[in-house]
Amino acid sequence: MPDIVEIIKEQHQKVDALLEQAASEENDQLAILQEIAKMLLPHSEAEEDFVYPTIRAKAAETGEEVRDGVEEHHQIEEMLRNLLDGSPDDPGWDGTLAAITGELRHHVEEEEQDLLPVLADRLSDAEREEMGQRFLAATTGGLPAEEHPATRQELYEKAKEQDIPGRSSMTKDELAKAVGEG
Repeated sequence: MPDIVEIIKEQHQKVDALLEQAASEENDQLAILQEIAKMLLPHSEAEEDFVYPTIRAKAAETGEEVRDGVEEHHQIEEMLRNLLDGSPDDPGWDGTLAAITGELRHHVEEEEQDLLPVLADRLSDAEREEMGQRFLAATTGGLPAEEHPATRQELYEKAKEQDIPGRSSMTKDELAKAVGEG
């Protein structure tokens, strides 16, 4: 049963884990940030499209927090686009990455403490499941997190563990085949 609150929290955890990987210069930082963008942009869009309006409808007093959440989405997206347009060697690049990480963690904390409880408390199990299915469809093509295809970075890490030569220049599909997942 895909509960909207649990799905959002799972996606938050996955983005946070990717941010931890992106902080290490030993990893392909741009590839990790591209994976983050692929997750984060649909996540934010779905929240703004139907999650936040539902929260506001169920608890009018959350209006300011919802507006703040939308503004934080836009700030993070802009910083992420700036990083993706640059290079880890650019001056200030690592500072922007640290700023995104801090802003995202702050945003997630507020969302999980102030907004998601409205859904947990004021929607029925069936409503949370229906919204969860809609959210999954909007953010992952409908696949539960455990069935979602591995990211290029995850496949790269497996290739690194298996000491597969040429892994850094392989595409996601090539990595999947090399590690036995394709």
